[in-house]
Amino acid sequence: MEKAKTVSLGQSGLVVPQIGFGTEHINSYTPNYGGNLLADAASLYGVFLWDTDMVYGSHPQVAEGLKKIKREEVVVCSKTYAVTAKDAEQDLERIFLELGTDYLDVCMLHRVCLSADRYQPALDVLVREKERGRIRTVGLSTHFVSVVEDCLTVPEIEVICAPLNRDGSRIDQGDRSGMVSALKKAHQAGKGTIIIKILGRGDLLHDLRGAIEWVLQFNSFIDVYNIGITDLTELKENIGIINEYFSRKEEVEHETNAD
Repeated sequence: MEKAKTVSLGQSGLVVPQIGFGTEHINSYTPNYGGNLLADAASLYGVFLWDTDMVYGSHPQVAEGLKKIKREEVVVCSKTYAVTAKDAEQDLERIFLELGTDYLDVCMLHRVCLSADRYQPALDVLVREKERGRIRTVGLSTHFVSVVEDCLTVPEIEVICAPLNRDGSRIDQGDRSGMVSALKKAHQAGKGTIIIKILGRGDLLHDLRGAIEWVLQFNSFIDVYNIGITDLTELKENIGIINEYFSRKEEVEHETNAD
């Protein structure tokens, strides 16, 4: 059975699949059904990076999935919208409680906008919890090109998550070329890079292969393609497109080297 390939997530020390399982689309499933779906994605297809959020409503499904597979075999990412230290502390306690885990592999400041400096109190809490072992990797998600650039000189931010797609949609500040440039700089600075909204939140579903292959051209500085998944058939199709792209790339490189 074809599985997702694995990559290093920047210099974070985490090894993750190239495809992340965005869990927002399974929030209406029963926890047991959603948990089985996640566990099968990890064990059968190698998609063991599960991306969730308090607002997504998928913590119950992820929590159930964690009961069905060894904790160390899964990379779990959740997020806080907090700006203040107090809110960050409260959010973390809620996340740990709802997921039924005593640590997160990745915890992100979520939807950071305008200036990353404003979120410093919340970031300090995440860094403290990393020192305590309850967070393995600290990250940040944003739809702002300027925020990605701000993070280049913030060593505490190890992973950056941002939207990128062929239409340039879902970027709240800046444009597609600006986001490409910022992500490239981030990766060169050692940050792990995860992109979202690859399908423009459904706008590009009519050309699934074309939309995915467009973002794959930036594979030299993008680690993970985080795609919202609803079922294993959809996941299998995404893996097939991505693996086929890299197989073709390897063949071309081999032929070039042979010449």
